[in-house]
Amino acid sequence: MNVAVETARPLIEPRPPWLARAPRVRTGLLVVANLLGVAAFFWPFAVPSLVRASDENHTGDGPWILLALGAILLALLFLELGRGGLGPKTVAMLGVLGAAMVALRLPGFVAGFSAMFIVVLIAGNAFGPSFGFLLGAVGTFASGLFLGGLGPWLPFQMVAVGWVGAGAGLLPHGDRWATRIAWLAAYGVLSGYAFGMIMGLWFWPFLADGSPLAWSPTTGVATNLRHYLAFYAVDAFVWDSFRAVGNAVLVIVVGRPLLGALDRSARRMRLDVV
Repeated sequence: MNVAVETARPLIEPRPPWLARAPRVRTGLLVVANLLGVAAFFWPFAVPSLVRASDENHTGDGPWILLALGAILLALLFLELGRGGLGPKTVAMLGVLGAAMVALRLPGFVAGFSAMFIVVLIAGNAFGPSFGFLLGAVGTFASGLFLGGLGPWLPFQMVAVGWVGAGAGLLPHGDRWATRIAWLAAYGVLSGYAFGMIMGLWFWPFLADGSPLAWSPTTGVATNLRHYLAFYAVDAFVWDSFRAVGNAVLVIVVGRPLLGALDRSARRMRLDVV
């Protein structure tokens, strides 16, 4: 008599090969997104012969930059959803916090300040630089859709806000709440000005009118740097001061309870903090 022996199925299914490569693919896509952002901001300075006053404010290449950046972000989100377990939780948290950014942007700006930056600062600090970059980019895109802020400037805002979130994720936490809040508040001031300085670069090279505040492709880096600093001081410094001070005040006032809540969420949901 033949006795059929049933092979026991493993309790844990083996991970498919593509899933094992998911972290490397995610890192690669994030690197490409950041390099795309750097290229978008700085190509006019690298190839001044292609800069045309008639193409002011990236009206020609802006939609293509948005399309490429959007495709990378979609690929990252689909990659997270396909990972199973922690992946969908990450996407869900991105959705919740992105919606909070939209809601906080609805009241508008006080000069350069918007309360939506507190979400990027807190979440980036709690969940890490990769999450901070993704949230900044996705949340800014969503707020642009809901508030009619679509235009050639949008991909530059997405990258710049993403960098704010990534920087918050790189800050040291320290052993005490006071230390962590102090670092984040100081970073809120610094990033408030840095965001404005970076965003000024998206249109400044098209202001080649020969004034002491304009960019000139025929002068050196030092001269153009002086021109830009003078331009920033006149055009945006006071405006950005509202953002810098507002960021710091919100971090000091609501930073600890919000960080505590997101820290608990990260532990409970076992999110990848990278």
